Amino acid sequence: MTKSKSKKTTVAVIGFNDGLAGQTAEWFEAVTGLEIALFIDESESLEEFCNPELLSQRPNIRFEYPKNDLFKGQPFFSGSNWPSKLLELGIDNVLVLAPDNQSRLKILKICSEYKFKLVSAIHPTAQIMDQAVIEPGVWINAGAIIGYKSEIKSGVLINTRAIVEHHNILESCCQLSPAVVTAGNVTVGECAQINIGALIANRIKIGANAIVGAGAVVLSNVAPDLKVAGVPAKEI
Repeated sequence: MTKSKSKKTTVAVIGFNDGLAGQTAEWFEAVTGLEIALFIDESESLEEFCNPELLSQRPNIRFEYPKNDLFKGQPFFSGSNWPSKLLELGIDNVLVLAPDNQSRLKILKICSEYKFKLVSAIHPTAQIMDQAVIEPGVWINAGAIIGYKSEIKSGVLINTRAIVEHHNILESCCQLSPAVVTAGNVTVGECAQINIGALIANRIKIGANAIVGAGAVVLSNVAPDLKVAGVPAKEI
């Protein structure tokens, strides 16, 4: 791998969860034309990720883990000095797939400091409506719909078959789980988490760092840092 080629055609994936980085690796290269050069564990969390309690919660024996400094057949690097590693390899492109919202926000700031280029991963079956604005560094999974004139900021994760309706604003590093539906003119704050199957009514504002529980129906604004669940959603 030459340094000049690395800058133009390769990308470092920050994250190693098989349910996020792993599945994305199956289609990313064919869709983008970029080559995954390595996977990075930026917080040195591999040992915690592989502890027996968590392993027991993943009964599918095909769930993959980094082993012998490899993941998905590519080099695996673990350490907080990952920016220096990318500079050494001459890799400018970064795909941020850390599942934790706050971690992604921290990584985005580091990428800005080092002038790394954020790369998005948008599944070919996702539908992007007219005049939607999607910043670099976004992940959109299979079957998701991004509505007319919606704005999706860097670091956002939108999972399978989530629907983001017209004129939504999804602030940096928020996350929508599978089958979430946000109606028109909804705002989801920075690092907010909307869990699986939740429904957000028109013109609702979800505050920064708020958490909306699975299957909730949100009919009123949710303040920053608040946790809500239920039908209709209430503070928990």
